Amino acid sequence: MDNTLQLKCPNCGASIGFNAASQLFVCEFCNSDFTEAEINAANGKEADGISLEKEEYIPENTDFADHTNLYICESCGAEIVADENTAATFCHYCHGTVTLKGRVSGALQPELIIPFKIDKAMAETSFKNWCKKKWFLPKSFSSQGQLEKMVGLYVPFWLADCEVDASAEYDAKKVHSYRSGDYRITNTKVYSASRAAKMEYRGIPADGSRKLDDKLMDAVEPFDYNEFLPFSMNYFSGFYADKYDVEKSEAINRIKERMTAGAIRVLYQSVTGYTSVVPKGQRLRIIKTKWHYTMLPVWFMTYMYSGKKYFFAINGQTGKIAGIIPVSVGKLIFMALCFILGFTLIGLIGGAIL
Repeated sequence: MDNTLQLKCPNCGASIGFNAASQLFVCEFCNSDFTEAEINAANGKEADGISLEKEEYIPENTDFADHTNLYICESCGAEIVADENTAATFCHYCHGTVTLKGRVSGALQPELIIPFKIDKAMAETSFKNWCKKKWFLPKSFSSQGQLEKMVGLYVPFWLADCEVDASAEYDAKKVHSYRSGDYRITNTKVYSASRAAKMEYRGIPADGSRKLDDKLMDAVEPFDYNEFLPFSMNYFSGFYADKYDVEKSEAINRIKERMTAGAIRVLYQSVTGYTSVVPKGQRLRIIKTKWHYTMLPVWFMTYMYSGKKYFFAINGQTGKIAGIIPVSVGKLIFMALCFILGFTLIGLIGGAIL
């Protein structure tokens, strides 16, 4: 049985959520707002878990059953469905936020969190402004109905602090050309150059969710690590959250790729004074790694167009936008016809003048 965390308003007892714009916990019913310290004092530190009994049911899809739990919302009695990686969700009837404590406690408890700074209104405005610059977007892409599908999600991220040994070898050339009478003489000297260094990396990120596209998560980086806070489940109020399902042993490969690219670039840039430099061998060895399990804020939206799914994301801290956008075939055809008509008219006018 998973325990849940539901934050209650000290004034009226309704569910409250974290407001990214004000950085306070706000009750939508009585409009009261509270600091985290005030919420902890009223609800008990990290709030007491409310046990929700799982309903026993056997759906036809046994794979769904193996990876899904069904809960009963204490506030209104509605059923809440959560998969095995959901850490925070909503009751879609009373809109109360539910944090599944078992998914973010013990070994699964994150160390750090960056709270949302971009609220939904700010995210929607940013999205609309971004869409204005995209001529061939389908109209429905920025419709109000589509904007309502945008959700705030705390994404599990692994951050790695690493000490590495990096080395590389290069073929380097110095080319000197000069004229002697009627001849141009080129003198080429070939050298063997090598570089080696110990380097330290801090906070190399890799998202810890299989459901999310790695390239999309890379695209919304960077996050400002100076705004990390000690993890508190209170910040989940008003947002969704997932726990990691990518282990450190899997994430290390992506992290090593990023470190290798950075280290090799640093070594290459140190080989100076040559006409050309060609790498012929490179190596990176990780000496020591310290891991940090964190939660980072991202606004997500999914869009279906012509049978294909498109994903869009906004960094919930910095507002950086990333995503692959659909192209309206109708708008492309219309634009092509306009060009054809324009060139035809220019030709007719030119012929009439002649």
